[in-house]
Amino acid sequence: MFAALFKRAEQSVDSAIGDLGNRIAITIPFLVALGFAAASLTIYVNRVYGPELGTLIVAGAFCALGFVVALVVKARSRQANTSEATSTNETAPAEEQAATTGTQSIFDDEAVMAVVSSAAPIVIPAMVRTGLKNWPILLAAAAGLYVASRPEPNSAGTQQDPSS
Repeated sequence: MFAALFKRAEQSVDSAIGDLGNRIAITIPFLVALGFAAASLTIYVNRVYGPELGTLIVAGAFCALGFVVALVVKARSRQANTSEATSTNETAPAEEQAATTGTQSIFDDEAVMAVVSSAAPIVIPAMVRTGLKNWPILLAAAAGLYVASRPEPNSAGTQQDPSS
């Protein structure tokens, strides 16, 4: 009796994880494209308005984009809540109705902590082993990031020609 119930629950979890994986695989190219678009926008705006104002303009554009996305997500969650509230039975107790109208996400704190706590004993030793095997590559990557992130030294001793 319970075996069929557990089997169905396992299939629904597998389906949800597969759907999430598909969504992530679809989203990754769009995120990469957004990164390239942001880089080219930054270069263009910096060329037109200067580095300080250009970076401020790009930051403002990203804030506006984040605000629009937040509004869309909030509107969708409200729409989902109202559709669930109208579909619930009117005779249900207040406790049950409150529990069913809340949005359920796979990213709830309890669910995330359960996944992290169950995966950590497996993932952390594997990451440590991989890191210890590849420590020269990790050290070279860290050194490269350090060198690339350093600002160019200004040569105070050299003066530019005022006629140029």
